[in-house]
Amino acid sequence: MRGLVTVLGIVLSAHARATTIVAIWTPVKLVISGDSLINSNWTVNGMPHHGISNDCKIRKFGTNYISAAGNYLIRAAGFDLWAMASNACGSSTSVDECTSRFSALLRYSLGRAASQREVQLSVLVAGVQNGAPALDHITLMGSPQMRLRVQSESFRRGRQKWGRVILGERGAIDRYEAEAASTVTNTIQDQALSLVRVEARALPQEVGAPFSTLAIVTAGEHWIIPGCCPSSCSK
Repeated sequence: MRGLVTVLGIVLSAHARATTIVAIWTPVKLVISGDSLINSNWTVNGMPHHGISNDCKIRKFGTNYISAAGNYLIRAAGFDLWAMASNACGSSTSVDECTSRFSALLRYSLGRAASQREVQLSVLVAGVQNGAPALDHITLMGSPQMRLRVQSESFRRGRQKWGRVILGERGAIDRYEAEAASTVTNTIQDQALSLVRVEARALPQEVGAPFSTLAIVTAGEHWIIPGCCPSSCSK
């Protein structure tokens, strides 16, 4: 995770581009797989520090799940992705409601932050909507030279038959798919996890185990591979 902000002599921010999240959606099943490696750099009183840890990157708020890659902690701007997700979606009972509230908060907070620094964030909101798996993908990008831009896409039963979103590092995945004769697997959970592992093998200092895989179906959700989820890894 990379980025720098200054708070009382401590320079600290979290940037989760150093992660890979793969979500594959169908009208009857949604799978999200991701790594748990957190590679942090910060400065205290001018001295650089570095740390490696693990944490869950697929978190539940209310009845929905949120994953992200990009700037998720900018203390100088008072921005904390997970705290904002709890505020927006902690009591939500639909994907639409969670996405609407969360997107509004992200626009406001990152719009302010972008006036001082470059920001980039991609977010997934996933759950069950109208009796079927639903997935929303929001991307926000901005800088002092460019106003905040927001793009979104949604996957819903009746609109698409299949969809995939990859957050964070994906260079190795793109090369693998371009060069492999076939990347077809038996199940979408195998496909999602295998792609995360492809990236982890190429960037072991950025993307790493334990891996977590979540499945969401009409009846609810379950962890195929918990990894560091649903609770954090033991410290």
